[in-house]
Amino acid sequence: MDRNRLVTLATKAFAAALFVLSALGLVVAVRTGDGIVSAGFAVYLTALLLGGVLRDTMDTRNWQVAFFGGVALWGGYEYATAGDLFSLLLAVLGVVMVAANLLELR
Repeated sequence: MDRNRLVTLATKAFAAALFVLSALGLVVAVRTGDGIVSAGFAVYLTALLLGGVLRDTMDTRNWQVAFFGGVALWGGYEYATAGDLFSLLLAVLGVVMVAANLLELR
């Protein structure tokens, strides 16, 4: 197996593992009734990541807007509920990336 195929396979496996972990986190959050919205955002983002890796669409504008829009919403929600600076940074960076993608001329 050549190196590119090995890296591609490892990337797909890693994205799948992240999705499975976030889905399990959502199950735990639903059972405990704690952090359901944050776990939902995690599932959304990792599902997009997995789909983008499997379909090789991470460089498309639609995928990037959907992903970074999710990051912006997640960061905004976390900042509104917890008020930590990292969440604000995520929200701002997500908005900047969405704006950059929408304003870019292709």
